[in-house]
Amino acid sequence: MRQNFERKVKRSNKTTLHLVCLMDNCTWKLRAVRRDEGTYFQVRSFVNEHTCPLEEIHRCHRQASAIIIGEVVAPRFQLQDGRLMRPKNIIADMKTMYGIQILYSKAHQALQYVLSLTYGTYKETFKLLPSFGYVLEQQNLGTITDLQYDEDVRFLYFFMSLGASLIGFRRCMRPVIAVYGTHLKGRFGGIMFVATAQDENEWVYPIAFGYGDSENNLSWEWFLDCMKGALGHIDDLVFISDRHASIEAGISKVFPNATHTICC
Repeated sequence: MRQNFERKVKRSNKTTLHLVCLMDNCTWKLRAVRRDEGTYFQVRSFVNEHTCPLEEIHRCHRQASAIIIGEVVAPRFQLQDGRLMRPKNIIADMKTMYGIQILYSKAHQALQYVLSLTYGTYKETFKLLPSFGYVLEQQNLGTITDLQYDEDVRFLYFFMSLGASLIGFRRCMRPVIAVYGTHLKGRFGGIMFVATAQDENEWVYPIAFGYGDSENNLSWEWFLDCMKGALGHIDDLVFISDRHASIEAGISKVFPNATHTICC
């Protein structure tokens, strides 16, 4: 990579590996065969000199895979805790360090690989949700969390309302709550459910958050039921939402005495 030479596989099977330069007229090659006594391969011939001109090398570099790039940039990412690392930074680093021009999609894949090396995989982080909810409740008095699984014991819903937000709403806010769902565009998709109020300075005041698969009757009823458990009984409570039918059905079932209005 550092010298901008690329290779291709001429022959590869269970007993033989034959690599040659990407340029057909180049003499660089490597040939290895499997040893009879084990699974090791032994290099039988290796010509480590390129006779092809660098001007003919393709700058995208087929050996610069997302994993290789990720291993190259991982030390710098971990050193600065990822605060400044973006795909465009990886593109610039590979251009400066190796003279390789990579696509944004490959830089994004490399960054995801670095994240998995540093923080673990997504599957591993999902397993930490019960511990996260427990610690959140222990370290923030009055905090309410709820974690639900489906019949296959896979993540379904997660609810979170911080104790400080609940205390502030009960003491200082008008009993008017806006609820809405926003689509998540990450790898797993889903919906983030949000409940907010408005303080005296007309700033948005967060009350509760929830995460689920989609906006439907079950998910909205679950979110509103969790919020009712967190808020308790509040007189003259008013909800503001869009015209989503699942929100209307959930509010009428969970908060039958509340007033439900529509935003416009």
